[in-house]
Amino acid sequence: MGEGRNVYRDVQDRAVIRTEDVYQMATEVGVEGYSDTLLSVVANFKNSGAPEGFSAQSMVGRSKRGEVALRLFAVIDPETETFVRVGFKSRGCLAMTACASMVSMMLEGKTLDEALAITHEDVARELDGVPSGKSYTAYFAAEAARALVGDYLVRQGADRAQLDARVPCDEHGVACIMCEHCSLRDTRLELLLQQAAR
Repeated sequence: MGEGRNVYRDVQDRAVIRTEDVYQMATEVGVEGYSDTLLSVVANFKNSGAPEGFSAQSMVGRSKRGEVALRLFAVIDPETETFVRVGFKSRGCLAMTACASMVSMMLEGKTLDEALAITHEDVARELDGVPSGKSYTAYFAAEAARALVGDYLVRQGADRAQLDARVPCDEHGVACIMCEHCSLRDTRLELLLQQAAR
């Protein structure tokens, strides 16, 4: 009897999420290095998508060596400058989905200044860590929160100087260098071009 297709072979477990808001680009072979907390956040996220009436949005990510990105959307109370609702969309791996969901939860109820204080260490700590090879996902989440604040301020009429004063950017910092795509960087450039055109 010739060799035929072995329909009884064990297939490696590959978790893949495909929803309107979360698109897992990388198929995971096992979950080694992922904390139970991180996996629980991925399995139970309820804050994906753009909340109705959002007043700010941001995007950070990279496309070299595979697309990994997240977008944040927020409803912000203009009187208190407090995040009311925050949602996300993500592309990439399980860690990216977890970090996007976690930073969304961390932002709700915080003021703009409290949001700016969120670091990649805070995001990773809330998830009980991210795998060492995916540490950039926590950086992306923290940078997306900063970009969200920047977008809101510009929508409220902030100019380049006001944006720089409230949301300073370290162009030579690790987080900025990691982000090939950053809506805050794009916004700064647009403001600079508008200023030059005057």
